[in-house]
Amino acid sequence: MFKQAKLALAALVVMGAAAAPALASPLVINTGSDFNLEPNGSTTTAVFDQLGYTGTLATSIYLGDPTQPGTTVVDTNIPSIMTFYGFSAGPKTTLNGNTVNAAFPNVPSQNNIDGLNNPATPDLNGFSNGVSFPQYGTGANATTGLGGAWGLTYSYQIVGTTVDSNGDGVSDYVSYTTGVFSVYYQSATNDPNNGKEVLRLIVTGSDIAPGNVYIKGNVDYSYAAGDSFVQNFFSSGLGLGTLYSNWQNNPISVSWILDTNVDSPLPSQSELWNSGSSLIRQSTLDGSLTINVPEPGSLALVGLALAGLGFAQRRRSAKK
Repeated sequence: MFKQAKLALAALVVMGAAAAPALASPLVINTGSDFNLEPNGSTTTAVFDQLGYTGTLATSIYLGDPTQPGTTVVDTNIPSIMTFYGFSAGPKTTLNGNTVNAAFPNVPSQNNIDGLNNPATPDLNGFSNGVSFPQYGTGANATTGLGGAWGLTYSYQIVGTTVDSNGDGVSDYVSYTTGVFSVYYQSATNDPNNGKEVLRLIVTGSDIAPGNVYIKGNVDYSYAAGDSFVQNFFSSGLGLGTLYSNWQNNPISVSWILDTNVDSPLPSQSELWNSGSSLIRQSTLDGSLTINVPEPGSLALVGLALAGLGFAQRRRSAKK
């Protein structure tokens, strides 16, 4: 009985650590260049908490009736994927006879990170939303393209299914289980790093709350071998190293949560229109992206729990 209790305790510690929500970890961005219009000898931003966005034009594609549980849902802002599912721009007649206007996202105003939230100081080393002055590349060296205003844009494709949470046979929300959210560096057109993917986020799940959907997952740098710009771009604001180095040490250690502030988890007939191959809703979202870099002690706790669980299992097997 005592051995079983030890085994259960070890399992509980592991489950608790794995299920704990990601907490905001302070971050720093290093562009490798000082901002020419306000030079101070530094190539980094102030410490900040989140990547913030407003006015994202989000397209939800339903491959069937969204009121039916188990219907596949694709959310994206990537024009080629939107087109694949029959999307086209222009006025559309909704299922209840209303008219809505469908559009591809404006670039960069509807796919940009427009804030580094809660900075420790105002110095963001030339970060810009790309819409208001200074636009991307303003102040850059004419020859190298470096040192100008810069910013971040993003693309995403996340996939899930509708879920009936109360057993009445009607969908209540969407559970997202797979997908990719990518963040790109934007600068002067002749900046050698312009357009690089500086962060890739893999979707592993989602949570629903009143007036909100939280998308969550892990960071992935498998594409960044040999690229020092990408590897050094994001760092912990607590001195825990770069996100890349943390990912190298433990690929699932660096997690994230996307707070979407979605208006409603499922569409109404006044929002949906039929593309011929799917039902589509568009909405605008405001939210934030939070990265969690765990303290070394928390990873050690999980490691000890796993070791204890394995030891207990081996002892049980040996006594059978």
